Amino acid sequence: MRDCGGLILRIAILGVGSIGSLIAAQLAKTDADSLLYTRGANGEVLATNGLLFTNLDGEIEHFPADRWVVFEGEIPEPLFSCVDVAIICGKSNSTATLAAVAEEMMRPNAIAISVQNGLGHSERLVGRLGRHRVLAGCTTHGAMRGGYGEVTWTGRGAIRMASLFESELGPGDSRVMDLIDILDDAGLDPEWEFDADEMLWHKLLLNVAINPLAAICGVRNGELLAQPELHEQAFSAMLEAAQVASAEGVDLSDFDCLAELNRVLEATAANRCSMLQDVMAGRVTEIDSLCGEVVRRGEELGIATPLNQQLLTLVKGIEHSTKTG
Repeated sequence: MRDCGGLILRIAILGVGSIGSLIAAQLAKTDADSLLYTRGANGEVLATNGLLFTNLDGEIEHFPADRWVVFEGEIPEPLFSCVDVAIICGKSNSTATLAAVAEEMMRPNAIAISVQNGLGHSERLVGRLGRHRVLAGCTTHGAMRGGYGEVTWTGRGAIRMASLFESELGPGDSRVMDLIDILDDAGLDPEWEFDADEMLWHKLLLNVAINPLAAICGVRNGELLAQPELHEQAFSAMLEAAQVASAEGVDLSDFDCLAELNRVLEATAANRCSMLQDVMAGRVTEIDSLCGEVVRRGEELGIATPLNQQLLTLVKGIEHSTKTG
């Protein structure tokens, strides 16, 4: 890790589900000081028993509770204005709450990045924190939560980040360099992208193709490739969303939708996507920030998005029938 002026980088992970747990586990192997904002039984286990982490080699690692500070609800006074980086990992419906937590915890020169699925998260952070403190981000790592305090790393990907429009926060900034270096030390493969909109839309196109159908049908990702009818539906939803992206001015000329969809489905064939995990656990999904954003933006542009509307409606119906909290 690069020299941070002799100081240990303090990182808040806000929202500790599957991806938040993965990031916490990998950062625990570095000299970063981690604070975990979570809630309920999972937070209690992390604070008392620590985290059981199954790595990519299938080996189980245990990270004791004293490797981090766990908190929820009202922020303790010692944690005000104390972190250098806030990584927002929670579900899309928690973004406003997590942005407020980040605002209270971040030092004046700290930065924040969202690695949540979907669109609109960076804009919400900017509204709370200011454009000069926010990076756009996403992740292609795969993770699956087991019981409380348990997570499995199911697929290696990357943590991608980019500057927002009219932001001076870029790869030459020492704060960004510190973040990239610590993520690299953690084996989380940080990558710098030069167009935030392209980065986020590329991820969203894959999400709208895979996540809703897998959740509705209750299947692993590979079934969307194995079953022609499901594959056709996935690709059609993806192309519909791509029309909206293009209308917003996003350059998709170098993004082969079919090839990318097939590549991801092959690479993650055995995975249960995050939306399926949420449905199985009775949790609220991220459908609003995926298909919901496609529908909303399509309406603003006068572009019909019936497939994404149907997926949105069906997943919302499943949420209503299975929701436990």
